[in-house]
Amino acid sequence: MITCRAPGKLFIAGEYAVVEPGHSAVLVAVDRYATATIAETTGETTLHTELDGGATLSCRRDGDRIVPLTADATVPAAFAYVFAAAAAVDQLLIEREIGQRPYELSISTDLADNDGTKLGLGSSAAVTAATVAALDAFHRLDLGPMDRYRLAMLATISVNPRASGGDVAASTWGGWLAYSSPDRGLVAELAARKGIEATLGEPWPGLSVRPLPTPKSLAMRVGWTGTPASTPKLVAGLRESRDHTAFLGHSEHCVRRLVTAIEADDPIGISAEIRRARTLLIDLDTSAQLGIMTPRLRALCEAGEAVGAAAKPSGAGGGDCGIALIDPGASTELTDRWVTAGIRPLPLRTHPFEGDRT
Repeated sequence: MITCRAPGKLFIAGEYAVVEPGHSAVLVAVDRYATATIAETTGETTLHTELDGGATLSCRRDGDRIVPLTADATVPAAFAYVFAAAAAVDQLLIEREIGQRPYELSISTDLADNDGTKLGLGSSAAVTAATVAALDAFHRLDLGPMDRYRLAMLATISVNPRASGGDVAASTWGGWLAYSSPDRGLVAELAARKGIEATLGEPWPGLSVRPLPTPKSLAMRVGWTGTPASTPKLVAGLRESRDHTAFLGHSEHCVRRLVTAIEADDPIGISAEIRRARTLLIDLDTSAQLGIMTPRLRALCEAGEAVGAAAKPSGAGGGDCGIALIDPGASTELTDRWVTAGIRPLPLRTHPFEGDRT
């Protein structure tokens, strides 16, 4: 039996701009995980998820494809990302002429609240990355982190073509990352035309993954609003903004300055760019009416500012989490203010960087 896990993520800045190919964000991997356990079986390949109350999906081979054993041969929503990852790895095995062994794969996570409500920590990406890692180990493919990311990304865009992949990168490498997104349409077309193996080796225009040091001068604190958000719905309204192009440019400059400040462990510079990123999100929200800044996210940010922290929504907003970068000595006062405002502090820590630095 093989067990692999992948961490969740939080966006620090750039969460809307990174949806556009070549644009940048800063993310951090956190110590909540998706766990994939895999073992060989003598029967059909079977996928099991403990999410949404638990479910099992049996699969069979149809020529050179793995297909779900469902009445209409469609993949249930609960298995969308797991099955997509399994199918991507399966295609790679075929192209490498490696025999497919049937397996039982089970997925569990602690990326949701006790009642199953998502916390906005990138559970779909973590599930996809953990599945790819488990299948890599099971089939002894010895893939590096970049190939695992690319496989997980190909799986992800087969389900959600607009996904930036920042969460996939965080779940693959861990740590703090500067990330810019590839041209997903081009990558999908390349995979359809040349196959998985060739696509892993081709340049992915726009893609950049760069590890960053964890800031020592500031502590990261995370608060949850109690309301899950729908990232695809919020992101879908971005291009309708009249100021879309200007926003992308301002966000890119902000992220670049933030990266420089993080690399220098400059608390004043980091705080300034977090505040600038928040202002950009507020302006975007005003322009496009996306619903990013909910009353509780606004309260989260105001509580942060009251104790000298730089705070902002993390991710698409509209619910989910907010972050604050703060002097460690002021953390207790911040969490007290959050609790008073109905914000639940989440005791999250950075999951360390893993893998090579290419």
